Amino acid sequence: NNYRIAEADQLGDGGPKQGCQPTLAAIRTLRKLEAESRLASDEEKGKLVKYVGWGALPQVFDPDNTDWHKEQTQLSEFLSDEEHRSARATTLNAHYTAPTVIGAMYGALERFGFQGGRVLEPACGIGHFFGLMPEDMLRRSTTTGIEIDPLTARIARALYPDSDIRPLPFEKTKLA
Repeated sequence: NNYRIAEADQLGDGGPKQGCQPTLAAIRTLRKLEAESRLASDEEKGKLVKYVGWGALPQVFDPDNTDWHKEQTQLSEFLSDEEHRSARATTLNAHYTAPTVIGAMYGALERFGFQGGRVLEPACGIGHFFGLMPEDMLRRSTTTGIEIDPLTARIARALYPDSDIRPLPFEKTKLA
């Protein structure tokens, strides 16, 4: 059930303005899934994976930035006050990791002899490390993701329902 990221997903393409509308579309998709209490289809997961996170969009929280007024208005319509506060708080530490970097990290793990096991992503965002994990490694692994922003964690859960996604700060996580 976990989403597999492909080149066709075009992760990281475009600038902040190009990332904002797919992020808002991902939030709309998540809201629909939650309202209908169901798992995401592959097509819906394709929309959810376009969510870029708030580190890439700090302008959307700056009331003095008039170039982003439309997006600021849309975001205020989509997010509750609590979600908005949480999202804004993550703009300094929500960072995107490019697929090439993730691939290189998995390549290093394989060279070190890791073939699978318990995998922890302590700041998982929406879970790109899970979506790009080599297939053989994924079959032999259990995955746990920790994400401080509740909205982002809910998107990760929708993308990776077979993973243990925990919406809380890493320092408050209890792991065996």
